[in-house]
Amino acid sequence: MNVFFDVQGTLVGAGMARPHIREVFEALIGEGHHVYIWSSAGSGYARRAAEFVGVDDLAFGYFSKAEPPPVSVDFTVDDHPAMVETFSDGHLIKPFDRDPNDAELLEALREIRKAAE
Repeated sequence: MNVFFDVQGTLVGAGMARPHIREVFEALIGEGHHVYIWSSAGSGYARRAAEFVGVDDLAFGYFSKAEPPPVSVDFTVDDHPAMVETFSDGHLIKPFDRDPNDAELLEALREIRKAAE
C-alpha cells in the first residue's frame, strides 16, 4: 500500500518533529508498504522535512499536493479533513502541538494496518 504523510501539523508542528515518526515508517516499510511525504508547500519542502525529522532514508518519494503523484494514493495521514476525505482510506490526525507524549502516529499505524487487512 502507498501511504502518504503530510508535513505541517502531521509530522512537524511549531518547528518540532512529532514523536514516533521513524518507528512508524520503519514498521510500515517492514510490512511491505511504501511511505511517501507530500506537502502543499511542494516536494522540496517535503524532502527537507524528511531530513529534519530523520526519515529521508525511509521515504520512497516526495511530492507536492498541488499535482497528482505518479503513484496511487492508497492511504493518507493528514491533519486537514479535506485531504483525508479526498481519498478512500485515510486517518485524520490531530495537529501536532509539541506534546512529547503524543501518540497520534501510533494510532495512524493501527488504522493503516486495519486498512491493509
